[in-house]
Amino acid sequence: MSKMNKLFFVDCSKAAECCNKAQYKEANPLEKFKLKFHLLFCSTCRKLASTNTRLTETLKKSKIEPCPEAQKKKWKDSIKKEYAEDNA
Repeated sequence: MSKMNKLFFVDCSKAAECCNKAQYKEANPLEKFKLKFHLLFCSTCRKLASTNTRLTETLKKSKIEPCPEAQKKKWKDSIKKEYAEDNA
C-alpha cells in the first residue's frame, strides 16, 4: 500500500472508531477527513454513522438523567445480599 493510501484509507473498524470519536467531538481533523473519505466508498459504514447520529440525537432529546451513585450502591448491595443468601 502506498504512503498516500496509508494516509487517507482506513478499514471499517478504524472508521467506526473515528465515527464514535467524531460524534463526541474527540476526533482530530485528520481522523474526520479519513472518516469522510471512507464513508464515500462504504455504504455499511455510512449506515452505521447515520444510525449512531440518530441515536445520539434521540438520547439528547430524551433528557435522560444518570442514576445517582447512592442508588447504584443500594442496588449493588441488595444484589450482593440476595446472591449471598441464595448461595448460603
